[in-house]
Amino acid sequence: MSSPRRFTPQNDGDLLAQFEPIEVDLLRLATTQLLEMLDSGTADPQLAASDGIFGRLLPDAYRDDDEAAAEFRRFTATGLLERKAQNAQTVLGSLDVSAIEADAATPDTADRQPVTISLNPDAVQAWLRSLTDLRLTLADRLQISPDGVVHMNGDDMPFLRDLYEWLGMLQEELVYTIDI
Repeated sequence: MSSPRRFTPQNDGDLLAQFEPIEVDLLRLATTQLLEMLDSGTADPQLAASDGIFGRLLPDAYRDDDEAAAEFRRFTATGLLERKAQNAQTVLGSLDVSAIEADAATPDTADRQPVTISLNPDAVQAWLRSLTDLRLTLADRLQISPDGVVHMNGDDMPFLRDLYEWLGMLQEELVYTIDI
């Protein structure tokens, strides 16, 4: 038996996405944290230049030329971080609208029903980009090497790894849905 599809294309070009309330809460929390981090990098270019997370989000344009890479980053980093923040805001906006409607219908959190989110084509692209940014950020936290090995130890590792894999599954489902 196949599991129900999370993303369903509509005749008007939009997608409907269905999430459990706890998934909406988790996506909202992760995206809010991503947005805060992006805002801190935009406000402090030195942080963006020195923090490994930003290295994953804004890889060097010139790997063999540190000077050219630094110059390119100086001119592009702020704009790229602002666009990443806009994508995260789009995700948050779609989560917040749907969650407000669901909470209004069922105020008791134990009885909350699955949340349906409508995503237009622009929102779908923002979701794809933000899911990528969330996974890149988690990859840095988990210290995932280029060969895919997790090097992080500690109590947070199992949760962060599960979150990383779940976000990857969402991204794959979304790509598969728009590719049909």
